Parts: sequence; structure tokens; C-alpha cells
Amino acid sequence: MAQARWALVLADGKPGHENQSLGALPSDIAPWRFGVAFRSRLAWLRAWLAAWLGLPALAGRFPWPGLITGAEALAARLEQAPPPAVVISAGSGPAPLTLLLARRLGRPAVTCMTPSVGLKGFDLALVPAHDRPRPGPKVVVTLGAPNRIEAAALAEAGAAFRARNALGEGPFVALLMGGEAPRHAIPPELGARILEGCLALARARKAGLLVTTSRRTRADTEDRMAERAGEAAYFCRGRSDPESPVAGMLALAALAVVTEDSVSMVSEAASAPTRVLTVAVAPKGPAPRRHAEVLASLAAGGYVARTTAEGVVEAGEKLLAGPPPPVLDDTRRCREAVARVAAA
Repeated sequence: MAQARWALVLADGKPGHENQSLGALPSDIAPWRFGVAFRSRLAWLRAWLAAWLGLPALAGRFPWPGLITGAEALAARLEQAPPPAVVISAGSGPAPLTLLLARRLGRPAVTCMTPSVGLKGFDLALVPAHDRPRPGPKVVVTLGAPNRIEAAALAEAGAAFRARNALGEGPFVALLMGGEAPRHAIPPELGARILEGCLALARARKAGLLVTTSRRTRADTEDRMAERAGEAAYFCRGRSDPESPVAGMLALAALAVVTEDSVSMVSEAASAPTRVLTVAVAPKGPAPRRHAEVLASLAAGGYVARTTAEGVVEAGEKLLAGPPPPVLDDTRRCREAVARVAAA
């Protein structure tokens, strides 16, 4: 009997990054997650130099207990299981370890985004267009971010979500509320205004409102929103609810309203066959160029429409009156590319 294929997913503790790695995996490759924690900045730099130069000996002796915590658990997994189909990570933090492990195991190294160690050593790079990557056979250029929304599985997710929460036939409007990010914030006043706009839109459309916050939503923002929870058909406190309702919500919603603090969250919504309205959030200093470029590109391609908290009703009505938007297919293309390198 053939052994099940698996992927070694190296995570840096950022949910958006981990979501990209998981989303890029084909359905027949099961993830095994290892949280990468370097013992110091110097340890990371040592691993970075070893990976960049292609000289693993500079990192020390495998499993590198002097560089990372949990090295023994990682080594035990690799001893007990067959080699992984791929080693994958997102971002700069775990990238050096991705390269070192892939070379040691003789398996493909896959990166999401453009890590500081560069793309040269990777067998496959899933790179957003705003990074301006050089085209090549080992590069898949994405508009948004790969994610775990699968169009084929949405109908089942929607039916299960509807039954689990005793929801009627709809129609529904969904609100995906993000939260704190390095350059963005959603304070209580803004969260309340966005929610009020969504409630008004739902009333105008005679629709039920489905709401979820996220693990990044400020507690005081979530509390302020919860004061109006009784007016929604469904309200989920994302930091404490284990349900992970996003797929079910997107499956049922005629319109998804998504805050602009997270490219990953916007990409999830745009990967579903629903209309998507993104809402501006409060900046912390200058807006990050790459983040702004992704949102602008998604809007230019017709995948999303953009508005402010005050414009939710008008923009939502306009979007619902128009033709269905295209569905973002980054995830499909990434999974096909990962399947190819895993089979090589």
C-alpha cells in the first residue's frame, strides 16, 4: 500500500503566511507544520548565509539545535516518516531553513512571496506580481495570495454552515472583519461604522448578515461590534470560536464585505464565486506600497470593488446590481505547479 504524501510546512507564526503555504498544497498532499523559531537574530543570519551561499556546513550539525528550538521534534518526524513531497514556507523568516532542509532531504523547496534570501535556490516560487519577479519556469506569478478556499468544496461547506447555525435560505451578506497589522488598524469606532454600514445594506436587501471577526481583531473593537450582534443572522468572535466559518460564509453570501488590512483575507473572498467589496481601514503611518498595489490590481481586474465605511451601502448596492465578477484563480495555478515539482 502506497504511503500518503505529505509536505513539511515551515511556519513563522503569521497566520496569513501559513495560510498561503497551506493553500498552495494540492489536496492529496497532507501538511505537517513545524513552527520555526530561531534562537537569536544571529542564528537566523547564520542560517541565511548558509542557505544563500549553498554551504549547509555553515549552519552546523543537523538538526541544528544551536539555531532553532524544537530541533529534536523535527528530526524525529523526519526519521519516522518517508521524505516529504515538498518543503514549503512563506516569507523571509523560515526561508533559509526551507532551503537547508530541502537540500538535505533531496526534495523540492517551495516559497510563497520573495524571501530576503532570494529565489535562486528554490525549485518553485509563488510570487505576487507586486514583487515584480523575473519570469521563468520556476516562478508562478500571482495577483493575490494562494489560500484554502476551494470552489469545488464551497457548496458542501455552505450547506454544513447553514445547517450548523440554523440559517434560512438567505439571501446573505457576509462581513469578514480583520484587525491589527503593522501598518493598519481597526479601532472600535471604525469597526462599529463598518458593521453599521453592513447592517444597513442587509436591511435594504432584505438579507441576513453573517459576521466574523479574526484573531487580529482588537478585543475592544470586537466588544463594540458584539453590542449589535443580535441584529446579525450570525456573529462569530474569531479569537475564541474554533469553527473557522469563512468558507461557509463565502459559500452562502451574495456579497462579501472584507476589510483591507489583510491581502490574504481579501484573496480568500476573491477566490469564491461571490461579489467582493473591500473597505478601507485606518493607516499606521505611510501605506505599504506592495499592499496598496495588490488591492489596486485586484480592483482593476474586476475581482473586487473598494469603498470606505461610509460608502458600504451605496457601493454594495452598485456591486450587487452589476454582473458577477471573475473568480481569482491563483490557488488553482499554485497547486498545479506544486503538484508538478512534487512529482518530479
